[in-house]
Parts: sequence; C-alpha cells; structure tokens
Amino acid sequence: MPGMEDLVKLFNVWEIQLLVLLSFTLQIFLFFTGSLRRHSSSMLLRLSIWAAYLGADFVAVYTLGLVSRLGDITTKGDITTEMHTPGKISPLAFFWAPFLLIHLAGQDTITAFAMEDNNLWLRHLLNLVVQAVLAIYVFWKSIGRHSPMLIVSGVFVFVVGIIKYAERTWSLKSGCYKSFESSGGHHYKKLPDHDCVEDMNKDGYDDIVYIALWSTPRAHNIISGHNILSIPDDLPDWPGRDESKTIIKMVGIILSVMYADLYTKALVVRTKSGIILRCISQMSAVVAFGMFLASDKQRYSKTDIAITYSLFGGGFFLELCAVFISMMSPWTWAWLKVRKWHKLAMLSWLIFSSDLGWPEKKQCFVKSMGQYNFSSWMTGSTQARTFRQRVMAMVKWFARLVHVEKKKIFWMSKLLDTEYVDVDETTMECIAEQICLLRDHEGSTQFSSKWINWFGNIPDFGIGIVVLHLITEKHLSEIHEAKSAGVGMNMMEVCRKLSRYLMYLLATHPSMLPLNASPEAIFLKDPVELEGIVRDALDVVVSSNRNLLKLEELAYVWARLLIYAAGKSRPERHMEQLGTGGELITFVWMLMYIHGLGDSQWRRIALGNADDRGRRMEEVYAFPS
Repeated sequence: MPGMEDLVKLFNVWEIQLLVLLSFTLQIFLFFTGSLRRHSSSMLLRLSIWAAYLGADFVAVYTLGLVSRLGDITTKGDITTEMHTPGKISPLAFFWAPFLLIHLAGQDTITAFAMEDNNLWLRHLLNLVVQAVLAIYVFWKSIGRHSPMLIVSGVFVFVVGIIKYAERTWSLKSGCYKSFESSGGHHYKKLPDHDCVEDMNKDGYDDIVYIALWSTPRAHNIISGHNILSIPDDLPDWPGRDESKTIIKMVGIILSVMYADLYTKALVVRTKSGIILRCISQMSAVVAFGMFLASDKQRYSKTDIAITYSLFGGGFFLELCAVFISMMSPWTWAWLKVRKWHKLAMLSWLIFSSDLGWPEKKQCFVKSMGQYNFSSWMTGSTQARTFRQRVMAMVKWFARLVHVEKKKIFWMSKLLDTEYVDVDETTMECIAEQICLLRDHEGSTQFSSKWINWFGNIPDFGIGIVVLHLITEKHLSEIHEAKSAGVGMNMMEVCRKLSRYLMYLLATHPSMLPLNASPEAIFLKDPVELEGIVRDALDVVVSSNRNLLKLEELAYVWARLLIYAAGKSRPERHMEQLGTGGELITFVWMLMYIHGLGDSQWRRIALGNADDRGRRMEEVYAFPS
C-alpha cells in the first residue's frame, strides 16, 4: 500500500496534467449548471456554482503560472527518460497554455456570478492582458523545441483563447450597471409590430414571446433608470392581454431575457461583432485541430496526447452546445421569423419551446418565495420541520441556558429560520388582480375605512409589516371553520405566504423595502410593546365576525403592501436579485411596469389617502402652497 510520500511524488509527476483536466472539468460543470440558478433558490446549488466559478479562475491562473515557472524541458535526446521526473513538466504543457486562456474566458451560460463581477470588468481586462502575456512567454520559450506545425496550431488555439476572453470581458462590461444605464437599450433590435409578422398564432405562446421581446427595450429603460421620458405610455394590444396568466408569462420572459443579458454572453453573441468574433474563433479552433492532427507527435507521451485530444474534443462539444443554446434564444427565433426564414425559425421554435428550452408551462420566472415567521421567533412555539430549524431550536435552547441576549443570535435566526415555498397560482393571480384594479383606479371598496385609517397612522413601513404579520399569524391560528372550505384554505395560504414573504424581505433584503428605521431596531423591539401594538391594531381592523370575506380582505391587504413596496424599490436591487433565482418582488415590480405603475412610471403608488386629521405624524412641505 503506497504511503503518503509516494502519493506526493506521484502528484508531483502528474501535477500539470491533473490541474489541466481539473480546469476543464470545472468548465463543463459551469456550462451545464450556470443557467440552473435562473429558476432556483437552492443554497446548495448556488454554493456549488460559486465555488466552481471562483475555483475555475484560480485553477487556470495557477496552472498557467506553474507552466511558465517550471518551463519546458528540452526536447533533445530521450524525452521518455525525463518527462516523468519530479519538478519537470510535460513537453506538451506549453500547448495547453492557450487552452487555459479559453478556460479563463468562462462559458456562455455564466459570465458573472453577481453584479459585482460585472462592475469589476476592468479587473478582468487587466487579467486578460496579464494572462495573455504569460501565455505568449510560455510560447516564446518553446520556439525551436517543437515542430513548426505544432507551434502554428498552438497559435490558432491562442487566437481562440484571446477572442473568448475578450468576449467575457465585453459581456461583463455590458452587464455592469453603468453600461446598462448609459446604453439606452440601443443594443436591442427593434422588432416590427407583431401584426406585421406572418404565421403568428394570435393569443398563442409565440405571440406572447414576440410581444415580450417587443417590450424588452422599454423594460431595459425601466431597469436602467431611464424612467418616464423615454417610455411611451401605450402598450401593444392583443386579444386577452388583460388576462393575468398571459401577463405573468410575458413578464417571466422579459425577466429571463434580462437575466441572460446581465449574467451570460447572450447580449454579446447576438451582436454583429460578436457573431463575427465567434465565427473566427470556431474556424481557428478547427484549423488548430487539423494542424495538430498533421503534426509530428511521436516524441510525446500517449497520455499527454490523449489529454490534448480531450481538450480539443471537449471544446468542440461545448461549442456545439453553445450553438444549441443560441438557437434556443427567443431573439434567434424572432430574428429568423422577421426575415421569413420559416424552416430555421420553426427549428429554433421547436428548441425554444421544448422542455430543454423555455416551455410555456415554466414561464414564471420566480418559482419559490422566502418565508420568515417572526411570530415563531418571538414565542418559539413553531415546531421545527427542517434540519435548519432544528439547528436553530438547539441554538435558542443553548442561548437560554447560558443567558445569551436574544439580539446576539438573531442574525442566525435570519439564516436558519428562513425557508422557501412554491409560488402558487392563486398567489400570483391575487397580486395580478390587485395590480389591474390599481391600474383602472378601482378596488378601493375592497377595504374598509378601518384599514385605511390604520395605514394612515403607521410610523414606519417596516413596523407596519411586523405588526400586520403578527396580526395575520394570530388571525389565521384562530380561523378553524375556514379549513373545511377549499377557497378558504387557498386564501389562508395566500395570507400566510405573503405575510411571511414580506417578513423575509425585511429580515434578509431590507434594501428592497421603503424603510425609515433600521430593520434590527424593528426586530429587536420589546415583545411586550409589540404585543400591545398588535392588540390595539386587532381592535381597529379585525371585527368579531372573522369570516371568509375578512380573510380575502387580509390577502388583498398583503398583496397591496407588496405592490407598494415593489413600486418604491430601486432598479439596481432587482438587477442583483436576478442572479440569485429572482425574487417575487422583482416579478411584481416588472408586472407593475407592464401596467404603467410605480415610481418610475406616471402612476405612482402611495400607501394611503386617509384624512390627515388624527394622525400622530406631521408633514412639513418644502414648497408649501
């Protein structure tokens, strides 16, 4: 059985080969998992992609530096006696340097893990220059030691690496907020009106996709903060456009397109310059492979040759998959459709609408919503269901045992007590219905004057959420007769999900809410004081007859609060959340844009218009009348 010393020697012999294969394996993993986070909030998936994203660059840079440091052993004499000597590297290692540049260029499905990566595009540009110079240095040391055919083949691979790395840097620059803000949406092709396009299935999925693409330039202006001045207040009319399901699908497509433009190479590869560069890189790769086949390889080991073939073959496979993804893009389908290339458009549509692409049944960008039950944190009464909740219960028990202050472990509660549930159709339709009512200036009769007066006296939006959340939890726990009715159960779930979701935003993403007070100050209020506020609020807004109508009213209240918060949120916060699987508030924010609502539109949403008399707060006007 080999000892540790033997394993270390074996690793020293095969270090370069193992690192090159590891770098390529990480690229394959990133290619096939990079786009999965678009619809997933799984912490394990995000952690895996994050580790691979950072590790891929580290491994490639380290390996390239190792090749340049150790240098190339002489090719004169008997190579077989020297190539596996510890401290030496394979004679073919110089040829792998440009492949490492390709690996540093990343994959089409993920160029940035977060918006911060886009904002640091200048750092990647500097890395491109440094790593390219390092690869040139490795090549320069190898001139005269290898056959001219192999050297020229490596030069073509080097061209591929430079182009790929430039694509990534370009994509990062295009996705940073400043570039997105200054572009004005000019990189989006202006599509003709859908009525001018032949063979369009009116009210069908293709019509929805086309309208979504047609609206994307204006959605870009909303995200980039170009606001009202550059956005017309009219939207294209198509039959059934007011149906909530149709609008929800349309918003899902718009957000998916925005995600692709911010976090992948989609924006670059559909430009004319990007297409030309992609064709040059693919042709260079084919030429490089052909010249490598024709070169003299007898002096190199079979293992190193096999690794090189694997790099070529794997690269061609990923390029083929990238072409497939390009055909899957809705922009490709629309571009072919407008130019009346019907057969290619049909092929693109088949790929796009398949289960591997963007099927109609999955076109809701947000699949899950976070949940945080502040009531259970205060009382500790909720039974732990998940592993994280069991861990949190143990932490609370230990904290009480050693008399640790509650505020010192609250940050762990935000991490461990948070759970995720599916976004159901009833919740989405409830929100869409309220947005439509606000658009049409209707729906005020849904709420009693008690609700209006109570919201008029809320000192801070965050405190209002906490108090209403505690009211909701108490109210739902006391409603037993509604459990026998299916509609009642649906409304209970809507109330519970929206209540806990806004608490989740307050606990984990407070920057997305219009707050005046610190979230920590709100959460760490004295429980006795909160209970008193809750009792007073219950006396105001909850009648003794707690029937189904009151339950529906409570659901509508939570939907309106989410709509209000979405209308007040900042565009850059939504850009950041697109890379984490998306948030329901981002979906609501874009849904409001479709209907011309929000602070970036003509119709802004206020919390209430109750009579100022009796308020505990006073307003001072900068420009009084």
